[in-house]
Amino acid sequence: AKLQERTEKAIRELFVAQMSILEKLTLKKFNNALLRKMGKDNEDSKDLFENNAAALRTAAFAFEAKASTLEVPGLSLSKSKAVQDMAGKLNNALMTFPDSPAAKIKAMKKVEQTVSKQKKPSEGSIDFALDFVAMIRPDGFGNLQGFAGYQLGPHSVTVGVHNDADDPQVIASFGGVRPPFIRVQPKLKLDVEL
Repeated sequence: AKLQERTEKAIRELFVAQMSILEKLTLKKFNNALLRKMGKDNEDSKDLFENNAAALRTAAFAFEAKASTLEVPGLSLSKSKAVQDMAGKLNNALMTFPDSPAAKIKAMKKVEQTVSKQKKPSEGSIDFALDFVAMIRPDGFGNLQGFAGYQLGPHSVTVGVHNDADDPQVIASFGGVRPPFIRVQPKLKLDVEL
């Protein structure tokens, strides 16, 4: 009697575990099918249920067919409750699918692909831009620093102030000579499209 009890208990636990695994696999396959279909269809959320009814029925039928193989009639372990629960979970998965992270990522990738498509220019162009970078180095030991920048269209001006002209390390880096009070670097940028 005890052996029979233990065996029945183990079989019941296995049945529950197998149904749980089957449930997870079915939901995963269903979500993957929805993701694949999402890439093909441009649908509103109200049409989601109608357009994916076939996928829902297919997933429910596949679950029921596989659950049939797990039934143990001698212990009253049947698929009926699991099939009902699965139908509810599939409906819930379908309704919450548009808000799922996977659907949002796929939608974001679709938007990125649309945005990143570059139009071929009808004719070539050449654009010029002028940048000025200036550094002012008054007397001091490096306790004052600051930068300011301004941009007008493609052109820009950047000015920096750093009072480190008396700093021995700075003088050493300039070969024993103080750095110039102001240093200006003009940059000419050329953008050519063919």
